[in-house]
Amino acid sequence: MDLESINEEWIVGLADGDIDQDELFTALNGLVKAGRGVEATSGARQLFEKLSEEEKADGALVVMAWLAAQGRIEDVPETIKKLFSKDRNVVRMIEPAGFDGSYPPLTALERMKFLRSLETGLLCYNETWGFGVIEDIDHFYGELEIDFSMKGDHEMAFSYAAEALELISDDHILAIKHNNPEELDRMIKEEPAEVVKAALRSYGSMSVTRLMEKMVPSILPEAGWKKFWEGARKALKEDASVEIPKKRSDNIVFHKNGLSYDDEWFELIANERDIESLFERFNEIIEKKLDISSEYAQETLANRLSFIIKGAPSARPEWKAQGFIFARQFSIEPTGLDTDKLIHDLIAGDLISTLDRLPSRQLQALLGILIENDKEAVIGTLSTVIPVVSHPVLNEIMAALIANDAEDDVRELMSSAVARRTASAPMLLWCQRSTDKVEEWDLISKGDLAFRIQEVLEVNGAGAMLRAQNQLRERFQTEEWLHDVMDDMTEQQRRDFMRRTHEGHGWDQLDRKSVEAKMLRKYPELQDIILPTGGQAATKRDVPMTSNRSYHERQKQLERIMTVEIPENSKEIEVARSYGDLRENAEFKYAKERQGLLMAQGAQLAEDLENVKPTDFADASTNVVGAGVGVELSYAETGAVETYYILGMWDQDEALNIISSQTRLAKALSGHAAGDTVEIPAGECTIKSILPLPEGIRSWIAG
Repeated sequence: MDLESINEEWIVGLADGDIDQDELFTALNGLVKAGRGVEATSGARQLFEKLSEEEKADGALVVMAWLAAQGRIEDVPETIKKLFSKDRNVVRMIEPAGFDGSYPPLTALERMKFLRSLETGLLCYNETWGFGVIEDIDHFYGELEIDFSMKGDHEMAFSYAAEALELISDDHILAIKHNNPEELDRMIKEEPAEVVKAALRSYGSMSVTRLMEKMVPSILPEAGWKKFWEGARKALKEDASVEIPKKRSDNIVFHKNGLSYDDEWFELIANERDIESLFERFNEIIEKKLDISSEYAQETLANRLSFIIKGAPSARPEWKAQGFIFARQFSIEPTGLDTDKLIHDLIAGDLISTLDRLPSRQLQALLGILIENDKEAVIGTLSTVIPVVSHPVLNEIMAALIANDAEDDVRELMSSAVARRTASAPMLLWCQRSTDKVEEWDLISKGDLAFRIQEVLEVNGAGAMLRAQNQLRERFQTEEWLHDVMDDMTEQQRRDFMRRTHEGHGWDQLDRKSVEAKMLRKYPELQDIILPTGGQAATKRDVPMTSNRSYHERQKQLERIMTVEIPENSKEIEVARSYGDLRENAEFKYAKERQGLLMAQGAQLAEDLENVKPTDFADASTNVVGAGVGVELSYAETGAVETYYILGMWDQDEALNIISSQTRLAKALSGHAAGDTVEIPAGECTIKSILPLPEGIRSWIAG
């Protein structure tokens, strides 16, 4: 605004039309800032007086608010009363608006404008009570009656309405639901992306989590969210006006006026300084097959690729690698780089971390670039990398080497590792899944490979090694494969294989028994290895016992874990997975941790139930103290007498004096007869009598 043309006459002249608040305040504040505050105040006073004389109360109110903010109005409420002396409803809004001094004058002006805009039938929104319709306005009591979707009819004071109520237009998503619910239901099913855009127009930018909170259950039920969001996300990926962030905690970016993939879009890339955000843009180019042939697009991409390759921190070598990969995919040469040196630095650097951190789809592209640059150096480095990388990375390495005329080198490397029994779990998993190459290279027989797998399963693994071990264990659960490899063995080898399975440390009890059962279905003659017969007496061991009641309780606990909690957890994992970006997804990590806990609990319960025998203690002898009897104890020092009922290892009920056979007291009394003096944890006592279990205890045992 040209302040040279602004003077008192210009200000007063504004009274001849409608007052534009922004224009007026810009002019007055500009004069004050320029040291012409007296002129601004004088002009505002004259404008106020003229508007008041002409009974243009709305314009006068705006000017008065500015003067009050400058401290030039002594009694604001009284001044407003004079302005609106013919409109008693406005007078009643003076205090709720905040013109009594409870709010700054300009804030009070906005509150007053809001209150005066209220009409019956208008649609509104409150953060706590949701969507509403104004049913009545009571100026005498200064209240609104609003029918809220989450509260029903509710009275709201003018003062609170000015602070917490929002009027919504007909294109607000809640208004659409109110005015045309059938159309909204159709959009949810057929155009989910448009529904998301309507929500973003209504509420502004927000994260995916916040979007879900806004839409569930007011727009759609929670059960329908996953399907809805999957459809919306897929469609929005093709929409340049919406940018879905990688992290769920970041806001969805919505360009309300639209955005096309032209030079304006590439300008966003040119100004981007965050490397991960640039990768998202590059992937968008690839996924949507965008045209990058324009001179500006080519220059922008070349510049940003150079920025990534030169600017990637040493702790993130995979970023530099991705820069070269995208450059290859775009057929663009990054500007101002010594490419050969930088690629050689990647080969000589921490290649293991680089390969482990890259997405699998990019590994072959990178390895191809590296091999083209210095094949001999890459082969030398990979010889130390292959034994320690994960199976997905190993897969891509093997494919890249074979595709780039290095098959002889990789065959020699694998042959040496297998022959020396140094092949890692991922290497053996590759052999197990790549049977054509294993046969072509004459690496190892199926039977010998199974023995090597047994060996590697007994090594304590972690991370990528443990994941590969678990995948190998799963293979043993495939009966067809297991029988196939055992068919390839001699009779003695099969016996050795069964023995190693039975005695090795690579299995938990449930998995071991499952694998043994599969082996015995094809080769029942091997059962003597796990169940000795033929005159060789099996070693007898005491089988732990517990009451039928406690045994059945644990059975129910196991059944609940397997049929209720684990399926529910699986659903939680799928819902969390739908939020995307698993690395930053706290819900997914929590659900996966809970999955591990539930699986461990289930396995432990199953093992306990297999090892412990349920009983009703009907045959328990009362000759000596043991499980299934009552025992009456007397204490000479105090004269006290106590009775306990000793049952099985999982049994306990303090109210009935039932104790487990595994307690210190039960173990101290075990084997003693009536009349014996025994040292127990509470001191010295005498076993007064050994009793059969009474009916009440037997009823408890039966459950």
